[in-house]
Amino acid sequence: MNAASNMMRSPVREGRVGIIALLIVAASIGYGVLQVFLPAPAISEATSTGLQQPAGAAPAAPRDECLRIAANPPSYLDLGEAAYRPLERAWGEACRQAIAAGDDDPRLKVALAHTIGVSDRPQQLALLREAAAANNAEANYEIYESYKSWDQHLDRPQLVTRAEAEAGLRRAAELGHPFSVNMLALLLDRGGVIKRNAAEARVWAERSLANATGNSRGASQAFVGKLLAASEQPDEHARGLDLLERLAQLGRDDATAYLGVAIRRTDPVRARALLERARPNAPGLAAPALSEMLANGEGGPADPKRALKIVTGNNDIGAIQGARGQFYLDGKVVPRNVAQAIELIRHAGVWDYEARLQVWQLLAANPGVQVDRADRVTFDAMQAAELDEPGATAALIDLKLSQHPQFRDQTGGCKLLQTAATSGDPTAAQRIAAECRAN
Repeated sequence: MNAASNMMRSPVREGRVGIIALLIVAASIGYGVLQVFLPAPAISEATSTGLQQPAGAAPAAPRDECLRIAANPPSYLDLGEAAYRPLERAWGEACRQAIAAGDDDPRLKVALAHTIGVSDRPQQLALLREAAAANNAEANYEIYESYKSWDQHLDRPQLVTRAEAEAGLRRAAELGHPFSVNMLALLLDRGGVIKRNAAEARVWAERSLANATGNSRGASQAFVGKLLAASEQPDEHARGLDLLERLAQLGRDDATAYLGVAIRRTDPVRARALLERARPNAPGLAAPALSEMLANGEGGPADPKRALKIVTGNNDIGAIQGARGQFYLDGKVVPRNVAQAIELIRHAGVWDYEARLQVWQLLAANPGVQVDRADRVTFDAMQAAELDEPGATAALIDLKLSQHPQFRDQTGGCKLLQTAATSGDPTAAQRIAAECRAN
């Protein structure tokens, strides 16, 4: 069992585990986003002396010892299994003694939960739920994190539901937990565990900006500008464009790319120039849109070959892989290859709902294309349908009623059709008669 399997991921360990996850996010959606969503360290770097008392100090009370260690916990990755486990047990024992003495401080429960391996998630979650009920921000965040890490699977019981995870993240953000504020803004924009909501995303992104300092502030401003510029409210739209213009003039490539995307329809010539300027340093943000413009002849002569070239390479950036996949789907510049297209677009779908939706539709229409982690594809479609994301339920029904051997589930598809028919969908009733007679 690896380190991630033995330890809860928490804000105090973002420097070891959370940052790894955010690096993946940054790779998939491009330059600048990592800076927006990296929280400022809440504590100093965990060291191998995290459980050692200062020389000559009197033994601390269990409560004080538990909280002292929680403020600077030992690192599994730094110490290794043999050295870490005794320290973890000593930490847990201090927390247990404090709780057994009647101390109801929710921070003690969160600290104790950190010392419990995920093999005993029920105990972890019991402690976290008690602390969350006492309005502990970290506990609420950890409930979301537990779902994200362990419950997005079809082959195991869910100990945390999606709804509970969303409620935990929202409550943590409301309590001012910086990382949760950042993550909530991102999910409201990109989708996933929480349904996309552009208006809410703008609100939480601006709250995140209010907390941003140092190097992260410029990236946070660019993200806010991007969201505001996409608003249908004239005042917000204008404010977003103004913010992006000012940041682009200061040389921020992320803002330059966002600005190019924002004015693509109204000023394609300038948009194309902005995207060209931003692409070298912000490829994930600029290259996909620029490639489309070149392929379609927007803002200048069409150049399909160069359009493909600028999204070839950068294989660690999901948005660029997804853009390349569209060329394999189209089949005009390179030979049509639906399997290759699906594989590439799946990478973009890590943080792009529209890409995930396209993959579900393509798989339903191409039952001969086999994919790995088919269970994850189904889970994501089911989660999106639960959230009532546009097109998700229809795509899930088509996938279940398709001839695809990895996804066909006629009983499940017909149940979804029955629900849709009950809600007044006339096409669902027609499909039931044609496809679900035996059900």
